[in-house]
Amino acid sequence: MTDARTSGQSIRRAARQAAIAAQAKRRAQAAERDKRLDAAALTLIVALRERDALERQAGAAISAMLADGLTLADVVTWIDGETTLKEASRLAELDADGGRS
Repeated sequence: MTDARTSGQSIRRAARQAAIAAQAKRRAQAAERDKRLDAAALTLIVALRERDALERQAGAAISAMLADGLTLADVVTWIDGETTLKEASRLAELDADGGRS
């Protein structure tokens, strides 16, 4: 009887240890994933803010060209089609409304 009881206890102990190890592994993997997601989110936020600043700068340049008498179509032609008329219009509006879109 003692051997069966001891055997049962060692099985339970081994099962608990295996469960604890599995939980620890899962927690470690979750922590690593969170670190990767935090880093990616930070990169994304910085890139979006940089993009917004560059778009406002482009809008200001377009506005300056418009102030010199060009039309939006002229601006697109002047920059050799590097953007579309629709995009140039959107960028010019960013400058006109102070970057609020």
